[in-house]
Amino acid sequence: MHVLQLVPTLEVGGVERGVLDLAKGLIARGHRVSVVSAGGSLVGRLTALGAAHHQLPVHQKSLAGIAACIPAVTQLIRETEADLVHARSRIPAWIGWAAARRAQRPFLTTAHGFYKPHPGSRVMVWGRLVIAPSEALGHYLVERFRLPRTRLRVIPRGVDLEEFAFQPPAARQGPWRLGLFGRLSPLKGQEVALRACARLIRQGLPVTLCLAGGAPGLPARQALERLIAALKLEDHVEWLGLQQDMPACIASVDVVLAPSTYPESFGRSALEAQAVGRPVIASRAGALAELIQDGENGLLVPPRDPEALALAIERLVNDPALRARCVEHARRRVEAEWPLERMVERTLAVYDECLTRPRILIWKLSALGDVVLSTPSLRAIRRQFPSARLTLAVGRSAYEAVARCPYLDDILIDQPRRRPQRVRRDLGLRRRLREGAFDLSIDLQNSRRTHLLAWWAGIPVRIGYRRKLGWLLNRGVRLPRVVLAPVAHQHYLLRQAGIAPDGDTLELWPSPADEARADALIRPTGPEFMRLVGMHPGGSGRWQTKRWELTRWARVCDALAQRGVRVVVTGGPDERPLGEELRRLTTSGSPHLLIGKTSLMELACVIRRCQIFLAHDSSALHLAAAVGTPTIALFGPTDPRRHLPPTFTGRVIKKDVFCSPCYSPRCRTITHACMDRIGVEEVLSAVWGLLAETDRPAAPLA
Repeated sequence: MHVLQLVPTLEVGGVERGVLDLAKGLIARGHRVSVVSAGGSLVGRLTALGAAHHQLPVHQKSLAGIAACIPAVTQLIRETEADLVHARSRIPAWIGWAAARRAQRPFLTTAHGFYKPHPGSRVMVWGRLVIAPSEALGHYLVERFRLPRTRLRVIPRGVDLEEFAFQPPAARQGPWRLGLFGRLSPLKGQEVALRACARLIRQGLPVTLCLAGGAPGLPARQALERLIAALKLEDHVEWLGLQQDMPACIASVDVVLAPSTYPESFGRSALEAQAVGRPVIASRAGALAELIQDGENGLLVPPRDPEALALAIERLVNDPALRARCVEHARRRVEAEWPLERMVERTLAVYDECLTRPRILIWKLSALGDVVLSTPSLRAIRRQFPSARLTLAVGRSAYEAVARCPYLDDILIDQPRRRPQRVRRDLGLRRRLREGAFDLSIDLQNSRRTHLLAWWAGIPVRIGYRRKLGWLLNRGVRLPRVVLAPVAHQHYLLRQAGIAPDGDTLELWPSPADEARADALIRPTGPEFMRLVGMHPGGSGRWQTKRWELTRWARVCDALAQRGVRVVVTGGPDERPLGEELRRLTTSGSPHLLIGKTSLMELACVIRRCQIFLAHDSSALHLAAAVGTPTIALFGPTDPRRHLPPTFTGRVIKKDVFCSPCYSPRCRTITHACMDRIGVEEVLSAVWGLLAETDRPAAPLA
């Protein structure tokens, strides 16, 4: 694979040296590495390893600088054919996130600090996966940045045990040499170390504090020099400057200090000191407490406490057995838990997960029937991406249809809201989409809202039909010029996206409890040998134009009852008044009303037990097709060529009138001719014909 890393500069530092360590391990395994930075003293070492370096001002903290770098990094990703983008700092992360989105590449981050959770730092948890070098930092990102734990990968940094080979301490001559290696910053605790040394000098313990980093004239060094003069430590401080040979620098001291005043994300200098064989005294803050077992492989002290640090130094230098134990245990633990090879392998596993296990979001927020019709597409997408994490965005009313779907890993439920609350709802949904860090959006809904949400959430690859804000898609597909059935319409989109369809069979996944409940509901309707006919006279309350007149349903019920046929009437909870009115209109035996008494899967099991089923163009029609029950479908304002399920068996009754199909919830001619012209005798004739063809005992749902 080809990995593109972004880092502000390549000067000497823990993050920058980590970039070199990873590049060395990846190149040794045959991978390509490119690094984008503003340059620095480590560029030569990087290119000597075989990596490519591209110098861009990705360190500039300005909107103009960020905006200028995004097109350049995007072009670089495309020209070098980088497989993924890995950012290691906040400004490069903003650039890398935008460039990876444009180039349609996976983006991941490594967090190297306990950032304050302000908007400028949020990008560090926008990666497809987020790497933290310690459990302490990982927990912080989960708690303060609301990073989902499923996207967090804790990978401690590693130590090159050949470069940082064990070097037994030489016989000490002169004062004790205390090393503090890190950038000159109040966060690294140089001031605390100086005040601790002043205490030790006053107590008569000869020590020299060796400070690495910081060229003369830098404000941070000047501030420390003023403190050194105030504490009269000029003869007890040695400035080492910028060090390229860190193993030799560590070996030149007797004890290494890490008195950080702020939680460390890892503590690289402490780990390297343990590898070389020098005892470590560190603050009990952040990841340092994970590296150091107090009294076993080092000593821990409270942060910002010079007196405690002085006491720990005195204890260590006066106890040879303690020093020897700390050195021995530390080296053994470094070899067991933090070798560089392990860090490289675990990072490679994260890269492999990004490239081979994409997170795919499938949109289907519409009505229940449309969700049932999407099951062949879900099956095809799973077959195309067997190791991917598939998430379906679905409306609350249709959730039960896919709750037990074996092709999905997760379901994102879109809660219905009234119009004034839609903006708040979409903001919340956008947040959940960002938390999901999806790589691919497949829009089977194809609405303005779903196109906008996928773009707004920053999903890199967005597939759908190019209509209704279709310009927000970056892999848009033109609508077919011919009329296609609903599943064929989805299959056309999948084919254009390179996904092979997997048949037209609709699926449902009821539980054994649903089966038992359906048996219990049907049992009171009469003897099992009697023929059973189901009907669904209701449907969407918004689409009154799809409904056949209730008096005609009542006449069908009477005719069936007179011929000894059991009738069950199904519907949703809000259709109970319709059922009572139907019962009042019947005269030859009351139908068995199950309206509002079944869950969705229980309804499917009931329909499966019917010999035939009658319904409008509604979700019940799709349920019947999914369970294989022959159905008489009454169509009016909609076109059966566009809405009839592919596995439909039975009869379609539709009248050709000049205004149909109109796809209008309200009849524009007032006559409602498309439904009124469907006669009772015509429906009964279809019922008798289907009953004759399907005269078989009811079977349980497979």
